Amino acid sequence: MQATAQVGQSESRFSYKWIVASVVILGVFMSILDQTIVNIALPTLETDFGADVHSVQWVLTAYILTQGVVTPATAYFANRFGIKRFYIISLAAFTAGSALCGLAWSLPVLIFFRVLQGAGGAALFPLSITLLFREFPPQERGMAMGLFGVPALLAPAIGPTLGGYLVTSVGWQLIFYINLPIGIAAVILSFLFLREYRQDAHATFDIPGFILAAVGLATVLYGINDASTDGWTSGTVLGFLAIGVLALVIFTVYEIRLANRGGRPLLDMRLFRNKAFSVGSIAYVFVIFSLFGGLFLLPLYLQNIRQLSAFQAGLILLPQALASMVSVIVGGRLVDRLGVRAVMIPGLLLLGFANYELSLLTIYSPYWWIQVMLILRGVALGFTVQPLTVAILSEISSRDLPQASALNTVIRAVSSSLGIGILASLVQTQSQVHFAHLAEQVTASSRIGQLLPQLEALFVAHGYSLVNAHATALQYIALFLEQISFTMAVQDAFLLTVGVVIIAIIATLFVGNRRKAAAKPPGAAPAGEETEERILVMAE
Repeated sequence: MQATAQVGQSESRFSYKWIVASVVILGVFMSILDQTIVNIALPTLETDFGADVHSVQWVLTAYILTQGVVTPATAYFANRFGIKRFYIISLAAFTAGSALCGLAWSLPVLIFFRVLQGAGGAALFPLSITLLFREFPPQERGMAMGLFGVPALLAPAIGPTLGGYLVTSVGWQLIFYINLPIGIAAVILSFLFLREYRQDAHATFDIPGFILAAVGLATVLYGINDASTDGWTSGTVLGFLAIGVLALVIFTVYEIRLANRGGRPLLDMRLFRNKAFSVGSIAYVFVIFSLFGGLFLLPLYLQNIRQLSAFQAGLILLPQALASMVSVIVGGRLVDRLGVRAVMIPGLLLLGFANYELSLLTIYSPYWWIQVMLILRGVALGFTVQPLTVAILSEISSRDLPQASALNTVIRAVSSSLGIGILASLVQTQSQVHFAHLAEQVTASSRIGQLLPQLEALFVAHGYSLVNAHATALQYIALFLEQISFTMAVQDAFLLTVGVVIIAIIATLFVGNRRKAAAKPPGAAPAGEETEERILVMAE
Protein backbone atom coordinates (compact mmCIF):
# COMPACT_ATOMS: atom_id res chain seq x y z
CA MET A 1 0.00 0.00 0.00
CA GLN A 2 2.80 2.41 0.91
CA ALA A 3 4.64 1.60 -2.33
CA THR A 4 1.46 2.22 -4.31
CA ALA A 5 0.95 5.56 -2.61
CA GLN A 6 4.54 6.57 -3.35
CA VAL A 7 4.18 5.63 -7.00
CA GLY A 8 0.92 7.57 -7.28
CA GLN A 9 2.49 10.59 -5.62
CA SER A 10 5.47 10.37 -7.99
CA GLU A 11 3.22 10.12 -11.04
CA SER A 12 1.16 13.07 -9.80
CA ARG A 13 4.28 15.17 -9.35
CA PHE A 14 5.53 14.07 -12.77
CA SER A 15 2.34 15.22 -14.48
CA TYR A 16 2.12 18.42 -12.46
CA LYS A 17 5.58 19.68 -13.46
CA TRP A 18 4.57 19.53 -17.12
CA ILE A 19 1.40 21.44 -16.29
CA VAL A 20 3.54 24.13 -14.67
CA ALA A 21 5.83 24.29 -17.70
CA SER A 22 2.85 24.63 -20.05
CA VAL A 23 1.20 27.39 -18.01
CA VAL A 24 4.24 29.61 -17.40
CA ILE A 25 5.21 29.53 -21.08
CA LEU A 26 2.19 31.75 -21.87
CA GLY A 27 3.11 34.44 -19.36
CA VAL A 28 6.78 34.53 -20.38
CA PHE A 29 5.96 34.66 -24.09
CA MET A 30 3.50 37.52 -23.60
CA SER A 31 5.88 39.55 -21.44
CA ILE A 32 8.94 39.22 -23.69
CA LEU A 33 6.95 39.65 -26.91
CA ASP A 34 5.71 43.00 -25.65
CA GLN A 35 9.28 44.23 -25.10
CA THR A 36 10.17 43.76 -28.78
CA ILE A 37 6.91 44.21 -30.67
CA VAL A 38 6.52 47.84 -29.57
CA ASN A 39 9.84 48.91 -31.14
CA ILE A 40 8.47 48.56 -34.63
CA ALA A 41 5.56 50.95 -33.92
CA LEU A 42 7.62 53.96 -32.80
CA PRO A 43 7.57 55.77 -36.19
CA THR A 44 3.78 55.32 -36.36
CA LEU A 45 3.38 56.66 -32.82
CA GLU A 46 5.42 59.73 -33.79
CA THR A 47 3.00 60.44 -36.65
CA ASP A 48 -0.24 59.69 -34.77
CA PHE A 49 0.65 61.71 -31.67
CA GLY A 50 2.63 64.44 -33.48
CA ALA A 51 5.65 63.87 -31.22
CA ASP A 52 9.40 63.73 -31.79
CA VAL A 53 11.50 60.58 -31.46
CA HIS A 54 12.85 61.52 -28.02
CA SER A 55 9.32 61.86 -26.60
CA VAL A 56 8.12 58.61 -28.17
CA GLN A 57 11.21 56.80 -26.86
CA TRP A 58 9.64 57.06 -23.39
CA VAL A 59 7.10 54.43 -24.45
CA LEU A 60 10.02 51.98 -24.27
CA THR A 61 12.04 53.63 -21.52
CA ALA A 62 9.12 53.91 -19.07
CA TYR A 63 8.39 50.20 -19.43
CA ILE A 64 12.04 49.18 -18.89
CA LEU A 65 12.51 51.52 -15.93
CA THR A 66 9.33 50.28 -14.24
CA GLN A 67 10.36 46.66 -14.61
CA GLY A 68 13.80 47.45 -13.19
CA VAL A 69 12.24 49.16 -10.16
CA VAL A 70 9.55 46.55 -9.43
CA THR A 71 11.52 43.33 -10.05
CA PRO A 72 13.53 43.45 -6.78
CA ALA A 73 10.25 43.41 -4.81
CA THR A 74 9.17 40.13 -6.45
CA ALA A 75 10.57 37.90 -3.71
CA TYR A 76 8.75 39.82 -0.95
CA PHE A 77 5.35 39.74 -2.63
CA ALA A 78 5.79 36.07 -3.59
CA ASN A 79 6.40 35.23 0.07
CA ARG A 80 3.73 37.57 1.38
CA PHE A 81 0.85 36.56 -0.90
CA GLY A 82 2.02 33.21 -2.24
CA ILE A 83 3.70 32.50 -5.56
CA LYS A 84 0.52 31.38 -7.34
CA ARG A 85 -1.58 34.29 -6.14
CA PHE A 86 1.08 36.89 -6.96
CA TYR A 87 1.69 35.29 -10.37
CA ILE A 88 -2.03 35.59 -11.20
CA ILE A 89 -2.08 39.20 -9.94
CA SER A 90 0.91 40.00 -12.17
CA LEU A 91 -0.72 38.37 -15.20
CA ALA A 92 -3.96 40.26 -14.61
CA ALA A 93 -2.16 43.59 -14.10
CA PHE A 94 -0.09 43.12 -17.26
CA THR A 95 -3.15 42.16 -19.32
CA ALA A 96 -5.18 45.11 -17.99
CA GLY A 97 -2.25 47.43 -18.68
CA SER A 98 -2.08 46.13 -22.26
CA ALA A 99 -5.78 46.89 -22.77
CA LEU A 100 -5.35 50.41 -21.39
CA CYS A 101 -2.34 51.04 -23.68
CA GLY A 102 -4.51 50.19 -26.70
CA LEU A 103 -7.09 52.74 -25.51
CA ALA A 104 -4.55 55.56 -24.97
CA TRP A 105 -5.65 58.87 -26.54
CA SER A 106 -2.41 60.80 -26.06
CA LEU A 107 1.30 60.09 -25.68
CA PRO A 108 1.52 61.01 -21.94
CA VAL A 109 -1.45 58.71 -21.25
CA LEU A 110 0.18 55.88 -23.22
CA ILE A 111 3.43 56.31 -21.26
CA PHE A 112 1.48 56.19 -17.96
CA PHE A 113 -0.32 53.01 -19.02
CA ARG A 114 3.04 51.50 -20.04
CA VAL A 115 4.20 52.08 -16.46
CA LEU A 116 1.20 50.09 -15.20
CA GLN A 117 1.89 47.38 -17.76
CA GLY A 118 5.57 47.21 -16.82
CA ALA A 119 4.71 46.93 -13.11
CA GLY A 120 2.55 43.90 -13.88
CA GLY A 121 5.04 42.25 -16.19
CA ALA A 122 8.10 42.72 -13.96
CA ALA A 123 7.41 39.62 -11.86
CA LEU A 124 6.40 37.22 -14.66
CA PHE A 125 9.91 36.15 -15.65
CA PRO A 126 11.37 35.52 -12.14
CA LEU A 127 8.18 33.87 -10.87
CA SER A 128 8.09 31.56 -13.89
CA ILE A 129 11.65 30.39 -13.20
CA THR A 130 10.80 29.90 -9.53
CA LEU A 131 7.73 27.79 -10.35
CA LEU A 132 9.70 25.64 -12.80
CA PHE A 133 12.68 25.04 -10.54
CA ARG A 134 10.46 24.06 -7.61
CA GLU A 135 8.93 21.22 -9.62
CA PHE A 136 11.79 19.98 -11.81
CA PRO A 137 14.60 18.18 -9.96
CA PRO A 138 18.18 19.39 -10.60
CA GLN A 139 18.91 16.62 -13.12
CA GLU A 140 15.96 17.76 -15.29
CA ARG A 141 16.31 21.52 -15.06
CA GLY A 142 18.25 21.76 -18.31
CA MET A 143 15.32 20.23 -20.14
CA ALA A 144 12.91 22.50 -18.24
CA MET A 145 14.86 25.61 -19.20
CA GLY A 146 14.97 24.32 -22.77
CA LEU A 147 11.17 24.35 -22.89
CA PHE A 148 11.13 27.68 -21.05
CA GLY A 149 13.58 29.08 -23.59
CA VAL A 150 11.28 28.46 -26.56
CA PRO A 151 8.98 31.43 -25.79
CA ALA A 152 11.84 33.42 -24.24
CA LEU A 153 13.81 33.29 -27.51
CA LEU A 154 10.92 33.02 -29.97
CA ALA A 155 9.21 36.19 -28.75
CA PRO A 156 12.04 38.68 -29.52
CA ALA A 157 12.67 36.98 -32.85
CA ILE A 158 9.09 37.13 -34.18
CA GLY A 159 8.27 40.43 -32.46
CA PRO A 160 9.54 42.66 -35.32
CA THR A 161 7.78 40.51 -37.96
CA LEU A 162 4.45 40.37 -36.14
CA GLY A 163 4.61 43.98 -35.04
CA GLY A 164 5.47 45.17 -38.54
CA TYR A 165 2.51 43.30 -39.99
CA LEU A 166 0.04 44.55 -37.37
CA VAL A 167 1.15 48.17 -37.59
CA THR A 168 1.11 48.14 -41.40
CA SER A 169 -2.18 46.26 -41.85
CA VAL A 170 -4.34 47.26 -38.86
CA GLY A 171 -2.90 49.86 -36.49
CA TRP A 172 -0.56 50.29 -33.54
CA GLN A 173 -3.33 49.56 -31.01
CA LEU A 174 -3.34 45.88 -31.97
CA ILE A 175 0.24 45.37 -30.77
CA PHE A 176 -1.21 45.82 -27.25
CA TYR A 177 -4.56 44.13 -27.78
CA ILE A 178 -2.79 40.96 -28.95
CA ASN A 179 -1.85 40.36 -25.29
CA LEU A 180 -5.49 40.14 -24.16
CA PRO A 181 -6.41 36.59 -25.30
CA ILE A 182 -3.01 35.26 -24.19
CA GLY A 183 -3.24 36.98 -20.81
CA ILE A 184 -6.82 35.87 -20.12
CA ALA A 185 -5.94 32.27 -21.01
CA ALA A 186 -2.86 32.40 -18.78
CA VAL A 187 -4.89 33.75 -15.81
CA ILE A 188 -7.55 31.05 -16.15
CA LEU A 189 -5.02 28.21 -16.52
CA SER A 190 -2.95 29.49 -13.60
CA PHE A 191 -6.02 29.72 -11.37
CA LEU A 192 -7.17 26.20 -12.28
CA PHE A 193 -3.90 24.24 -12.31
CA LEU A 194 -1.13 25.91 -10.33
CA ARG A 195 -0.57 25.05 -6.66
CA GLU A 196 0.11 27.64 -4.02
CA TYR A 197 3.48 28.04 -2.28
CA ARG A 198 3.94 30.40 0.60
CA GLN A 199 7.11 30.40 2.65
CA ASP A 200 6.75 33.43 4.90
CA ALA A 201 3.32 35.06 5.06
CA HIS A 202 4.55 37.45 7.79
CA ALA A 203 7.51 38.85 5.82
CA THR A 204 8.09 42.59 6.31
CA PHE A 205 8.72 44.93 3.41
CA ASP A 206 12.21 46.45 3.24
CA ILE A 207 11.25 50.07 2.48
CA PRO A 208 14.79 51.61 2.63
CA GLY A 209 16.11 48.79 0.44
CA PHE A 210 13.30 49.26 -2.08
CA ILE A 211 13.92 53.02 -2.30
CA LEU A 212 17.67 52.52 -2.80
CA ALA A 213 17.12 49.77 -5.39
CA ALA A 214 14.48 51.83 -7.20
CA VAL A 215 16.68 54.92 -7.38
CA GLY A 216 19.78 52.92 -8.33
CA LEU A 217 18.25 50.73 -11.03
CA ALA A 218 16.06 53.50 -12.49
CA THR A 219 18.93 55.98 -12.83
CA VAL A 220 21.38 53.38 -14.18
CA LEU A 221 18.89 52.08 -16.76
CA TYR A 222 17.90 55.63 -17.74
CA GLY A 223 21.55 56.63 -18.14
CA ILE A 224 22.30 53.59 -20.30
CA ASN A 225 19.26 54.15 -22.51
CA ASP A 226 19.95 57.88 -22.85
CA ALA A 227 23.55 57.20 -23.88
CA SER A 228 22.33 55.94 -27.26
CA THR A 229 21.11 59.45 -28.12
CA ASP A 230 23.21 61.84 -25.98
CA GLY A 231 26.47 59.85 -25.91
CA TRP A 232 28.42 58.44 -22.96
CA THR A 233 30.23 61.72 -22.28
CA SER A 234 26.97 63.62 -21.81
CA GLY A 235 26.62 65.31 -18.45
CA THR A 236 23.11 63.88 -18.09
CA VAL A 237 24.28 60.33 -18.77
CA LEU A 238 27.31 60.55 -16.47
CA GLY A 239 25.23 62.18 -13.72
CA PHE A 240 22.51 59.53 -13.79
CA LEU A 241 25.05 56.69 -13.92
CA ALA A 242 27.00 58.14 -10.99
CA ILE A 243 23.86 58.52 -8.88
CA GLY A 244 22.72 55.02 -9.81
CA VAL A 245 26.02 53.32 -9.03
CA LEU A 246 26.29 55.14 -5.69
CA ALA A 247 22.72 54.15 -4.75
CA LEU A 248 23.35 50.51 -5.68
CA VAL A 249 26.58 50.40 -3.64
CA ILE A 250 24.74 51.79 -0.61
CA PHE A 251 21.90 49.33 -1.29
CA THR A 252 24.32 46.38 -1.33
CA VAL A 253 25.99 47.38 1.95
CA TYR A 254 22.63 48.02 3.61
CA GLU A 255 21.11 44.73 2.46
CA ILE A 256 24.09 42.66 3.64
CA ARG A 257 24.06 44.34 7.07
CA LEU A 258 20.30 43.88 7.36
CA ALA A 259 20.58 40.17 6.50
CA ASN A 260 23.46 39.65 8.94
CA ARG A 261 21.35 41.22 11.72
CA GLY A 262 18.61 38.70 11.03
CA GLY A 263 16.39 41.11 9.10
CA ARG A 264 14.46 40.47 5.88
CA PRO A 265 16.29 42.15 3.00
CA LEU A 266 14.55 43.08 -0.23
CA LEU A 267 17.22 41.12 -2.13
CA ASP A 268 19.61 38.86 -0.27
CA MET A 269 22.98 39.94 -1.69
CA ARG A 270 24.62 37.12 0.27
CA LEU A 271 23.59 34.88 -2.62
CA PHE A 272 26.70 36.14 -4.40
CA ARG A 273 28.74 34.20 -1.84
CA ASN A 274 27.55 31.12 -3.70
CA LYS A 275 30.26 30.43 -6.28
CA ALA A 276 27.89 28.96 -8.89
CA PHE A 277 25.61 31.98 -8.63
CA SER A 278 28.33 34.66 -8.61
CA VAL A 279 30.56 33.19 -11.33
CA GLY A 280 27.56 32.28 -13.47
CA SER A 281 26.17 35.81 -13.12
CA ILE A 282 29.46 37.31 -14.32
CA ALA A 283 29.40 35.08 -17.41
CA TYR A 284 25.71 35.90 -17.86
CA VAL A 285 26.45 39.63 -18.18
CA PHE A 286 28.81 39.09 -21.13
CA VAL A 287 26.59 36.50 -22.83
CA ILE A 288 23.48 38.70 -22.65
CA PHE A 289 25.50 41.72 -23.79
CA SER A 290 26.78 40.00 -26.92
CA LEU A 291 23.50 38.27 -27.79
CA PHE A 292 20.94 41.02 -27.27
CA GLY A 293 23.25 43.82 -28.36
CA GLY A 294 23.61 41.97 -31.67
CA LEU A 295 19.83 41.61 -31.99
CA PHE A 296 19.65 45.40 -31.86
CA LEU A 297 22.05 45.96 -34.78
CA LEU A 298 20.53 43.93 -37.61
CA PRO A 299 17.10 45.64 -37.75
CA LEU A 300 18.88 49.01 -37.97
CA TYR A 301 21.03 47.80 -40.86
CA LEU A 302 18.15 46.18 -42.74
CA GLN A 303 15.83 49.19 -42.45
CA ASN A 304 18.28 52.10 -42.61
CA ILE A 305 20.76 50.77 -45.19
CA ARG A 306 18.89 48.16 -47.21
CA GLN A 307 15.67 50.21 -47.09
CA LEU A 308 13.48 47.25 -46.12
CA SER A 309 10.10 47.81 -44.48
CA ALA A 310 9.55 46.75 -40.88
CA PHE A 311 7.68 43.67 -42.05
CA GLN A 312 10.36 42.71 -44.61
CA ALA A 313 13.12 43.13 -42.03
CA GLY A 314 11.16 40.94 -39.63
CA LEU A 315 10.92 38.20 -42.24
CA ILE A 316 14.72 38.27 -42.69
CA LEU A 317 15.08 37.78 -38.92
CA LEU A 318 12.52 34.96 -38.71
CA PRO A 319 14.86 31.97 -39.48
CA GLN A 320 16.84 32.90 -36.37
CA ALA A 321 13.70 32.27 -34.31
CA LEU A 322 13.15 28.84 -35.85
CA ALA A 323 16.78 27.85 -35.24
CA SER A 324 16.62 29.01 -31.62
CA MET A 325 13.40 27.02 -31.01
CA VAL A 326 15.13 23.80 -31.99
CA SER A 327 18.49 24.46 -30.37
CA VAL A 328 17.07 25.58 -27.01
CA ILE A 329 15.29 22.23 -26.57
CA VAL A 330 18.29 20.22 -27.77
CA GLY A 331 20.63 22.34 -25.63
CA GLY A 332 18.51 21.75 -22.53
CA ARG A 333 18.64 17.99 -22.99
CA LEU A 334 22.40 18.07 -23.61
CA VAL A 335 23.01 20.09 -20.45
CA ASP A 336 21.32 17.38 -18.37
CA ARG A 337 23.57 14.74 -19.96
CA LEU A 338 26.89 16.49 -20.60
CA GLY A 339 26.99 19.45 -18.23
CA VAL A 340 26.88 23.21 -18.75
CA ARG A 341 30.38 23.92 -20.11
CA ALA A 342 30.22 21.11 -22.69
CA VAL A 343 27.18 22.82 -24.23
CA MET A 344 27.99 26.49 -23.65
CA ILE A 345 31.55 26.57 -25.01
CA PRO A 346 30.56 25.28 -28.49
CA GLY A 347 27.58 27.66 -28.42
CA LEU A 348 29.79 30.64 -27.60
CA LEU A 349 32.32 29.66 -30.26
CA LEU A 350 29.48 29.51 -32.78
CA LEU A 351 28.24 32.90 -31.59
CA GLY A 352 31.72 34.38 -31.90
CA PHE A 353 32.10 33.00 -35.44
CA ALA A 354 28.70 34.39 -36.53
CA ASN A 355 29.44 37.80 -35.00
CA TYR A 356 32.85 37.91 -36.69
CA GLU A 357 31.30 37.11 -40.05
CA LEU A 358 28.71 39.84 -39.50
CA SER A 359 31.56 42.27 -38.81
CA LEU A 360 32.32 41.87 -42.54
CA LEU A 361 28.85 43.11 -43.48
CA THR A 362 28.62 45.45 -46.50
CA ILE A 363 25.82 47.44 -48.13
CA TYR A 364 25.59 44.72 -50.78
CA SER A 365 25.79 41.56 -48.60
CA PRO A 366 23.35 38.94 -49.96
CA TYR A 367 20.29 38.26 -47.84
CA TRP A 368 20.83 34.48 -47.89
CA TRP A 369 24.27 34.94 -46.29
CA ILE A 370 22.81 37.24 -43.61
CA GLN A 371 20.15 34.63 -42.86
CA VAL A 372 22.75 31.86 -42.55
CA MET A 373 24.64 33.94 -39.99
CA LEU A 374 21.40 34.64 -38.14
CA ILE A 375 20.58 30.93 -38.06
CA LEU A 376 23.99 30.27 -36.49
CA ARG A 377 23.23 32.98 -33.92
CA GLY A 378 19.87 31.32 -33.26
CA VAL A 379 21.58 27.99 -32.57
CA ALA A 380 24.04 29.78 -30.28
CA LEU A 381 21.12 31.35 -28.37
CA GLY A 382 19.78 27.92 -27.43
CA PHE A 383 23.19 26.66 -26.38
CA THR A 384 24.10 29.58 -24.12
CA VAL A 385 21.40 31.59 -22.31
CA GLN A 386 19.22 28.81 -20.90
CA PRO A 387 22.08 26.44 -19.88
CA LEU A 388 23.78 29.32 -18.09
CA THR A 389 20.58 30.06 -16.17
CA VAL A 390 20.57 26.42 -15.03
CA ALA A 391 24.17 26.80 -13.83
CA ILE A 392 23.45 30.05 -11.97
CA LEU A 393 20.57 28.53 -10.01
CA SER A 394 22.02 25.02 -9.65
CA GLU A 395 23.01 25.37 -5.98
CA ILE A 396 20.19 27.66 -4.83
CA SER A 397 17.81 26.20 -2.26
CA SER A 398 14.05 26.20 -2.85
CA ARG A 399 13.62 28.81 -0.13
CA ASP A 400 15.99 31.24 -1.92
CA LEU A 401 14.67 30.67 -5.46
CA PRO A 402 12.42 33.78 -5.53
CA GLN A 403 15.36 35.94 -4.43
CA ALA A 404 17.80 34.33 -6.87
CA SER A 405 15.45 34.44 -9.87
CA ALA A 406 14.64 38.11 -9.16
CA LEU A 407 18.36 38.93 -9.03
CA ASN A 408 18.90 36.97 -12.25
CA THR A 409 16.15 38.97 -13.97
CA VAL A 410 17.65 42.28 -12.82
CA ILE A 411 21.06 41.23 -14.16
CA ARG A 412 19.42 40.27 -17.46
CA ALA A 413 17.69 43.66 -17.78
CA VAL A 414 20.81 45.68 -16.94
CA SER A 415 23.04 43.56 -19.22
CA SER A 416 20.74 43.79 -22.23
CA SER A 417 20.28 47.54 -21.70
CA LEU A 418 24.04 47.93 -21.34
CA GLY A 419 24.64 46.00 -24.56
CA ILE A 420 22.12 48.03 -26.52
CA GLY A 421 23.30 51.34 -25.02
CA ILE A 422 27.01 50.74 -25.66
CA LEU A 423 26.52 49.40 -29.19
CA ALA A 424 24.05 52.15 -30.13
CA SER A 425 26.47 54.80 -28.88
CA LEU A 426 29.36 53.10 -30.69
CA VAL A 427 27.43 53.00 -33.98
CA GLN A 428 26.49 56.66 -33.60
CA THR A 429 30.03 57.91 -32.89
CA GLN A 430 31.81 55.60 -35.33
CA SER A 431 29.41 56.58 -38.13
CA GLN A 432 30.57 60.18 -37.74
CA VAL A 433 34.24 59.16 -37.60
CA HIS A 434 33.99 57.00 -40.72
CA PHE A 435 32.00 59.66 -42.59
CA ALA A 436 34.62 62.33 -41.87
CA HIS A 437 37.41 59.97 -42.95
CA LEU A 438 35.63 59.02 -46.18
CA ALA A 439 34.74 62.63 -46.98
CA GLU A 440 38.41 63.58 -46.77
CA GLN A 441 39.18 60.99 -49.43
CA VAL A 442 36.63 62.34 -51.92
CA THR A 443 38.67 64.24 -54.50
CA ALA A 444 38.17 64.87 -58.19
CA SER A 445 40.50 61.99 -59.01
CA SER A 446 38.94 59.50 -56.58
CA ARG A 447 36.40 56.91 -57.74
CA ILE A 448 33.58 58.64 -55.85
CA GLY A 449 34.70 62.05 -57.10
CA GLN A 450 34.56 60.77 -60.67
CA LEU A 451 30.85 60.00 -60.18
CA LEU A 452 30.01 63.66 -59.64
CA PRO A 453 30.15 64.74 -63.33
CA GLN A 454 28.21 61.65 -64.38
CA LEU A 455 25.46 62.33 -61.83
CA GLU A 456 25.30 65.99 -62.81
CA ALA A 457 24.88 65.05 -66.46
CA LEU A 458 22.15 62.56 -65.55
CA PHE A 459 20.15 65.15 -63.59
CA VAL A 460 20.59 67.80 -66.31
CA ALA A 461 19.24 65.29 -68.83
CA HIS A 462 16.14 64.98 -66.64
CA GLY A 463 15.48 68.72 -66.66
CA TYR A 464 17.51 69.95 -63.66
CA SER A 465 19.38 73.24 -63.94
CA LEU A 466 23.15 72.97 -63.70
CA VAL A 467 23.15 74.45 -60.18
CA ASN A 468 20.40 72.12 -58.95
CA ALA A 469 22.01 69.14 -60.69
CA HIS A 470 25.31 69.83 -58.90
CA ALA A 471 23.60 70.19 -55.49
CA THR A 472 21.50 67.05 -56.01
CA ALA A 473 24.55 65.04 -57.10
CA LEU A 474 26.39 66.12 -53.95
CA GLN A 475 23.39 65.04 -51.84
CA TYR A 476 23.40 61.59 -53.44
CA ILE A 477 27.12 61.19 -52.83
CA ALA A 478 26.72 62.31 -49.20
CA LEU A 479 23.87 59.82 -48.73
CA PHE A 480 26.02 57.06 -50.20
CA LEU A 481 28.87 57.96 -47.85
CA GLU A 482 26.46 57.95 -44.89
CA GLN A 483 25.32 54.43 -45.79
CA ILE A 484 28.89 53.21 -46.04
CA SER A 485 29.82 54.95 -42.78
CA PHE A 486 26.85 53.44 -40.93
CA THR A 487 27.67 49.96 -42.26
CA MET A 488 31.31 50.34 -41.17
CA ALA A 489 30.10 51.39 -37.71
CA VAL A 490 27.91 48.27 -37.54
CA GLN A 491 31.01 46.25 -38.46
CA ASP A 492 32.87 47.84 -35.53
CA ALA A 493 29.98 47.01 -33.18
CA PHE A 494 29.91 43.35 -34.20
CA LEU A 495 33.69 43.20 -33.81
CA LEU A 496 33.27 44.48 -30.25
CA THR A 497 30.76 41.70 -29.54
CA VAL A 498 33.39 39.17 -30.69
CA GLY A 499 35.68 40.47 -27.96
CA VAL A 500 32.85 40.24 -25.43
CA VAL A 501 32.20 36.63 -26.50
CA ILE A 502 35.87 35.80 -25.84
CA ILE A 503 35.51 37.21 -22.32
CA ALA A 504 32.29 35.19 -21.90
CA ILE A 505 34.14 32.00 -22.89
CA ILE A 506 36.83 32.69 -20.29
CA ALA A 507 34.19 33.34 -17.62
CA THR A 508 32.30 30.18 -18.60
CA LEU A 509 35.41 28.08 -17.88
CA PHE A 510 34.85 28.85 -14.19
CA VAL A 511 31.15 27.95 -14.24
CA GLY A 512 30.14 24.70 -12.55
CA ASN A 513 29.74 21.73 -14.88
CA ARG A 514 27.31 19.52 -13.00
CA ARG A 515 25.91 16.55 -14.85
CA LYS A 516 22.82 14.53 -14.18
CA ALA A 517 22.61 13.70 -10.49
CA ALA A 518 22.77 10.10 -9.48
CA ALA A 519 19.47 8.58 -8.50
CA LYS A 520 18.82 8.06 -4.82
CA PRO A 521 18.66 4.47 -3.58
CA PRO A 522 15.16 3.18 -2.94
CA GLY A 523 13.88 4.01 0.47
CA ALA A 524 16.48 6.70 1.09
CA ALA A 525 15.29 9.50 3.30
CA PRO A 526 14.77 12.82 1.54
CA ALA A 527 17.24 15.59 2.18
CA GLY A 528 16.43 18.17 4.80
CA GLU A 529 15.69 20.78 2.19
CA GLU A 530 13.28 18.44 0.36
CA THR A 531 11.51 17.60 3.59
CA GLU A 532 11.20 21.28 4.40
CA GLU A 533 9.83 21.92 0.91
CA ARG A 534 7.13 19.25 1.34
CA ILE A 535 6.02 20.92 4.55
CA LEU A 536 5.91 24.34 2.93
CA VAL A 537 3.93 23.25 -0.15
CA MET A 538 0.18 23.79 0.20
CA ALA A 539 -2.11 22.72 -2.61
CA GLU A 540 -5.21 24.79 -3.15
